[in-house]
Amino acid sequence: MATATAARPLPALPPGGVALARRVGERPGAPLVATVLGPGGTGKTMLLDALARLYSDAGVPVVRHDAATPLDPSAAVLVDDAHLLPPDRLDALRALARTDGARVVLAHRPWPRPDGLAELSAGVGARRTVAVVGHLDRAAVAERLAARLGAAAPASMVELVHRQSGGLPALVDLVTQGLLDGGRVDLARPERFAAPERITVSTALAERLRHRVDALPPQVQELLTVLAHGAPLDGDVLARLLAPGVELEEAVEAARATGLLTEGGELIPLIGALFVKLTPVLRTRDLHRRLAGIELERGGSVLAAGRRLLGTGASGAHIATVLCSAADEALAGSPALAAELLAAAVDAGAPRLAVAGRRAHALALAGDVGAALQTSDDALAAPDRADRDTAVVAAATALAHRGLPGRSVELLATLEPGRAVLAVPTLVVTGDLDGARAALAAADAAPGAGTLLEGAARMLGHGMVGAVTGSGAALSRLAQAAAMLEPVAAASLLPDTPAALTAVVAAVSGQPGVAESTLRRAIEGRHGGRIAVLRHRLLLAGVLVARGTLGPPAGLLDRVRRQQPPPEPRDALLAAACEVALARRRDDAAALATAWARARDALVRQPADLTLIPVLGELAVAAALLGEECWLAGPLEDLSAVLDRLGRPALWTAPLSWALLQAAVAADDPAAVRRHAADLAGTAAASPYAAVLAAAGRSWTAVLDGAPDVDELAGTGRRMAAVGLGREAAQLAGRAATTGTDRRTAAGLHALARHLSPATAADPTAGPGPADALGAGEHGATAALPDVPAVADRDAAGPGPVPDTRLTDREQEIGRLILAGLTYKQVGQRLYISAKTVEHYVARMRQRLGVTTRGEMFAVLQATLGDGG
Repeated sequence: MATATAARPLPALPPGGVALARRVGERPGAPLVATVLGPGGTGKTMLLDALARLYSDAGVPVVRHDAATPLDPSAAVLVDDAHLLPPDRLDALRALARTDGARVVLAHRPWPRPDGLAELSAGVGARRTVAVVGHLDRAAVAERLAARLGAAAPASMVELVHRQSGGLPALVDLVTQGLLDGGRVDLARPERFAAPERITVSTALAERLRHRVDALPPQVQELLTVLAHGAPLDGDVLARLLAPGVELEEAVEAARATGLLTEGGELIPLIGALFVKLTPVLRTRDLHRRLAGIELERGGSVLAAGRRLLGTGASGAHIATVLCSAADEALAGSPALAAELLAAAVDAGAPRLAVAGRRAHALALAGDVGAALQTSDDALAAPDRADRDTAVVAAATALAHRGLPGRSVELLATLEPGRAVLAVPTLVVTGDLDGARAALAAADAAPGAGTLLEGAARMLGHGMVGAVTGSGAALSRLAQAAAMLEPVAAASLLPDTPAALTAVVAAVSGQPGVAESTLRRAIEGRHGGRIAVLRHRLLLAGVLVARGTLGPPAGLLDRVRRQQPPPEPRDALLAAACEVALARRRDDAAALATAWARARDALVRQPADLTLIPVLGELAVAAALLGEECWLAGPLEDLSAVLDRLGRPALWTAPLSWALLQAAVAADDPAAVRRHAADLAGTAAASPYAAVLAAAGRSWTAVLDGAPDVDELAGTGRRMAAVGLGREAAQLAGRAATTGTDRRTAAGLHALARHLSPATAADPTAGPGPADALGAGEHGATAALPDVPAVADRDAAGPGPVPDTRLTDREQEIGRLILAGLTYKQVGQRLYISAKTVEHYVARMRQRLGVTTRGEMFAVLQATLGDGG
């Protein structure tokens, strides 16, 4: 028998029937009374076919029994759809089953279950066995796909097929074939599966399957139609939707028996799509309207009902109410959908002005600033509308992103104190401290505890006022405001978010770790909606670039450059400044010039305020390198005026003075360096960070005077690295090494510079990393720094005779940078050695390589190092 079976391989059997098939294959002559139980489409008939083959191959006659076939006691009697047999045939089968040696296998659904069927296998003792078949789990679907494809299917394909088919074997095959026919799967390379966004039922497929739908009992068709259009398996709802005369419990059990519902009672997605396709349009709209009304009356979720109403043309006050309620539900998770639902509500008959504020709020959260301003303008023109306050906040937020903070503040001032407090951060950063204090006092005096948003706004306001008055608790209050807002942050609009302001204040306080962690939480929690996402990501990119992580920010900026529509002015300036920072750290002169041009254009559209101090600081250095300082004169003058109105708070003036000192170093202007160093000395007592900056200013003055105190400089460098200024500390140490100190000290300073510099992947030939990895990256280590003077770096001591003709590691390093297009000065800055030392190295390399011209040296270096060295 084994040989015969091998000659005629069996089809894939339902998992629950494998044991029964094995038993028949091993003992085909043994008496057997078996029941195969399972809903429709789960492989009962396939199993009977396999048993028939096994019996036939063993020489046992087979009778495929129906209502007219005579019974043969010597044969194996296989009965399909036993639940449909009349009572007399069930009686005959029961009599046969109780005879000695009988071999009877009955396959039937769990419903209906006539009395005679239950009695049929009673009293047969040990001969009785039951095989239960059902919907396939993921592992079984994976096996079935592997058999079909001839190779293991990718996990994404298994998941898609299992979800859409519900594990029903017949539908597994149907979905698989559809994916093959649609070119989603290549049998030669199944691992390259291209998952579609959704599975739909074509008109042709629907017509091919229509006869199967028509063959279902009418009450099952009615139930599945209702379920396909979104009704839950809930008696209260279904009783109101089903046609008169449909017995609900009977219809549900009959539907489950078809296999078209999963074991949990859910309609299989592919079947739902089929029934939707086959339902007449007017019936579909009627069902959507009735279901939406029922859900609204029940007080439950109407989001799914609202989605189904989109595009149907349904109208009326009831439909408009459903759509508005659905929009409220969708706001936090999908503001774009909420805006679409509110637009549909207007089309359905809701008064346009009555929902204008909510639409503006949703559009602003979704990042559609132009549409938000246009929509909010309707509500602003009708002050008696209850929706007006929501429109004011939406418009104020949109205007802040558009670079119009003054108008944003004017709008917020028209609100009651509990919401007008949202203007306080903007008032502070634009220099109106008195106005900020007055708004805070009014909010604090207002009755009631207020909402989470109002509470967070008050804390945010106090934190920002403290940030310019010298409060030591300012940063803590800002971080607490971000944490307080978290539960509702995804649906809350503010001109600037607590997370963004916390990050800015942390950055100017020398606490980049606080900035990074706060921004990561904001990005993960979608604080401020989509309109704030880009700002948070760009701020985080700036933090990462400063700490030496260049690839992921570069990927983000590449995506921003291609974004349509382009970013709003505030984000555009932030992106351009981040590009400038990236180009500087990669020593890419061409990229720096391009990024500077973008930044110069963006500066025109964004007024100066305190939050731009890190941005203007970065741009000041770039302008000095490019000799275009004049373009920053206006913004720096405006920013100085803001600082003057605030009393020149040290928290903000010290980082700006430090940035201007860095720009003076880049411009080789010792007098300006001394002037800014003196400004830093005046703020040294304000905070530990200000003290570090003041010490750095003293060290730079000493270095430019040619008389650095090496021990003091080393200590200052370590303190700078500890507050996120590792690259600047390395630049300081590298410059000090060129001031004429002895070779051993210079070598130690070079080693210190290399250790202070953040670890970066800033190879000038490296491409940007993936934008989606923005949250990942390495941080420059600042621990375990060498003593100074320490073990000298042999290569740093200058050229000398080398016995062999190979390029040293340092020479290879210099050669690669030269091939990348860097100048001697840029190479020296990268390696923290002087340009003169680089020139010495190049001269020695020419001698070793036997070349006399620059072109010859490039050719030899390309041949020697082009493969990676």
